[in-house]
Amino acid sequence: MRRALFALTLFTVALPACKAKKLQAELDATNDKLASTEADLASSQAKNQALTEENQSYQARIAELETELASLNGQLEDLAKKQGLTAKELAELRAEKAKREKELEVYKNLFGELKAMVDAGTIEVVFRKGRMTLKLSNAILFDSGKSKLREEGKAAVAQLVPALSKVGDREFLVAGHTDNVPIRTARYKNNWELSTARAVSMVTEMVEDGYPGNRLGAAGFGEFDPIASNDTPEGKEQNRRIEIILMPNLGEIPGMQEMLKGDKKAKRRS
Repeated sequence: MRRALFALTLFTVALPACKAKKLQAELDATNDKLASTEADLASSQAKNQALTEENQSYQARIAELETELASLNGQLEDLAKKQGLTAKELAELRAEKAKREKELEVYKNLFGELKAMVDAGTIEVVFRKGRMTLKLSNAILFDSGKSKLREEGKAAVAQLVPALSKVGDREFLVAGHTDNVPIRTARYKNNWELSTARAVSMVTEMVEDGYPGNRLGAAGFGEFDPIASNDTPEGKEQNRRIEIILMPNLGEIPGMQEMLKGDKKAKRRS
């Protein structure tokens, strides 16, 4: 009888202990999940902040262009009042104003078409080296060391092409970029070849999705045009990218055609 009471007492003590251990394990698992969720949230917030900064950069450039247009309007009015202003000078200034207005309209319309992709984080729209540039991460487009588009990348291109097609007859340069980690495989001897192959894959997919091939170009820059430091994993990730660059209409610059014609005449005389 005493043995039975002793065993019952041990069971009664052990039962809460086992339950406590189970509850502690569940609590630990919950805390781990919470910590992981907080880390994911912090990462998402950082990415959203970076995307917001890029978009602010775009909006800042739009504001600059609008300010330039307002300045040109003022110059036109001032110059029109001055004596000695030639008809050619006034016409050139008006042509420059019209050119800026047209370019600004292209930027605004294209950004409007791409806004859904920007909001989703699929692409970033920035002004770089004075050109409107669409930036796509290689993480979406390609596996490491590969130039074949992933299904996710093909879906992004399929969404992108209709928006670009609404720009009109403008040309785009598709540029491949890598980080500075050397690559040497049976297929690619260096990052130049890898970045070029990726740009060609993008162009090929864009043409298959309906964008005119005569308005596209492909180029590889390897690791030689970084946008961030290659000293950190985050910087390397930013540098591994595809850029789609809206090319300027140089023929619309006042005096450009006259300059080129004059240069050709000088060469013929020499």
